[in-house]
Amino acid sequence: MADLAHVALRLGRLMLINGADTAHVHEAVVALAGRRGYQAHLLISAEGLLLTLANAEGFRTRLGPAVSGMAVNMNALGALDRICRFDPAAVPDIALIDRQLDDIEKGTRIYRPWLVAIGIGITAASLARLFGGDWPVVTVSFLVGMATQSLRQMLVASHTNPVAGAGLAAFGGGIVGALAIKAFPGTSPTLCLVVAGMILVPGVPLLNGLRDTLGDHVGTGLARLTLGTATVLAIALGLFFAAMVAGDTLPVGESFPLLPTGEDFLFSALAGLGYAMLFNVPARAILACMLCAIAGHGLRTAVEQLGLELSVASLIGAFTATILARGLAHRFRVPTVTFAFPGIVAMIPGAFAFRAGVGGLEIMRAGGGASPALVGETIGLAVTTIVVTAAIAIGLCLALAMPVAAPSRSPESAGDPR
Repeated sequence: MADLAHVALRLGRLMLINGADTAHVHEAVVALAGRRGYQAHLLISAEGLLLTLANAEGFRTRLGPAVSGMAVNMNALGALDRICRFDPAAVPDIALIDRQLDDIEKGTRIYRPWLVAIGIGITAASLARLFGGDWPVVTVSFLVGMATQSLRQMLVASHTNPVAGAGLAAFGGGIVGALAIKAFPGTSPTLCLVVAGMILVPGVPLLNGLRDTLGDHVGTGLARLTLGTATVLAIALGLFFAAMVAGDTLPVGESFPLLPTGEDFLFSALAGLGYAMLFNVPARAILACMLCAIAGHGLRTAVEQLGLELSVASLIGAFTATILARGLAHRFRVPTVTFAFPGIVAMIPGAFAFRAGVGGLEIMRAGGGASPALVGETIGLAVTTIVVTAAIAIGLCLALAMPVAAPSRSPESAGDPR
């Protein structure tokens, strides 16, 4: 019983730090114990896991180690899922599972850091194009994405506090973008700074927090949302400092045109490709991330071309992308958010939020002398940000609340995800 409690707590902790939502972790730990003849009662909090195992002979309660760091590693989640589904008759030695958990915890990532940096550069460039940036902005955004990801990797390796690390990476990436864009006189640096922040947004923890809060794990959900919100604020602060140091004046009243639908599909898919590498998605599942990205932003653009308003189109895109993500998540046995985040990240109104923040700072500096046009533009941007974000959240929640039947397990889907 003591050995099983140790292994079950390790399993739950590894699932949490690699991107699983709380309900998925709870289900996996209870199932692992049940396959070996024990009833399990698991309490999951932001500080750690508390597990009680019981059978006819008695019970044992054990506290797991602290949960620190939140990343996304789909390959690790696939390996952990296979451990959950071991036949107890075929694998009677709990020590073997413990050794397999060692291998997962120490395992290397599929993609080299330099390749992930290139992938995130492609994602940043694609996001800039999706937000309406011209080709000089797209080119600089590629450099910004690579620089930001490389800096993030260095900060993670040095065990920097994740909130402070996000702010520092945003500052470094923002400096690269603000300086590099000066090679193209007359080009605004706004989108270069926006994409530096967008690729750092802790989207999966935020979506997991939203799902936990709406479910039966409010405490864990609020903790995740609080950490995610603090990270976003640190990113915004880093970008503002970068613009200030570079001496850029960021325009508030810019407008960005819609891309043709076919071009939007292409750059949405490329944005999903970079996130797939960042999330350590096995090669055979990369297409799933790209499809969800197309279903999200690509569908939103197509609906906008038909005349629907931005918030309604965002709701439709988020709902469709999440429904598709749920089906693919059942197929690959991973949390839904692994595929849902690439599907909705490009729809997050980062450009609107960033320009609203810039406008707020300008109003603060001008005080009573702020022009009515600046005040009106800033309020409009802030309202657009809130409404579009709410529409994305509603579409996401509606899709997560709908019943989706899990497909039958095939020999292929039970195999090695690599």
